[in-house]
Amino acid sequence: MHPDLQIILDLWSLDDRVDRSRQQAAALKGAVSRIDEQLRSTAGEIQSVSIELEQLGHDEAERNRSLSLYIERRDRAARLLEGGQALDFVSVQKQVDQCGEHVDRLESEILDLMEQREMLVEKGSELEGRSEALMDEKGRAHQKWVVDGRIIRAEIDAVWPERQALHQKLNRELATKYDGFRTRSLVPVAVIGEEACTQCHVVVQGQMRIEVNSGRRLHTCRGCGRWLVPAADEEQ
Repeated sequence: MHPDLQIILDLWSLDDRVDRSRQQAAALKGAVSRIDEQLRSTAGEIQSVSIELEQLGHDEAERNRSLSLYIERRDRAARLLEGGQALDFVSVQKQVDQCGEHVDRLESEILDLMEQREMLVEKGSELEGRSEALMDEKGRAHQKWVVDGRIIRAEIDAVWPERQALHQKLNRELATKYDGFRTRSLVPVAVIGEEACTQCHVVVQGQMRIEVNSGRRLHTCRGCGRWLVPAADEEQ
């Protein structure tokens, strides 16, 4: 194999290791961030439930006050009828009926509000439980991020000097071309198949295959621009 091609392969292997390590670190950090987002969302739901409960409390108190007034008016009017003290029997009876209707309506509304409050309290309890579980999950995820992150950083620090040394062995033209592949997140090499590049399937001329297979010259594919690697070195 051509010496420059070997350097490119070794360099890409190290860069791939670094990329994978960084992806692992990003995934660990991402797990913590996702849990944080879930915690913020849950906290917002808990706050909404708290606001709704507070409003329900006001509504229930207001209806209870109105209920007490209508009960008092109804009972007072009913006592007038029972004692025969009502001067206008029809009007007083109408007042009793109207107050009774208001009492029935308010009692029904209060029952509905109580049911809503019970449902909200139950929902709030579930949200609190979810928040506690997320906090525990975040603690574990953060610990994993810290512990595994140190190992990953140590691996990158160990590989990076070797990577830089290999990169410096490339001449300016090869280094610029290689960095272009890195910028585009593309593999810089392609194996020669029976007749064509295995990446873009453009035919590789016979003389070019001979020179690549023998390691005499460094060639790039006319189609995708990748450096061509002999089929015998595909595993590498």
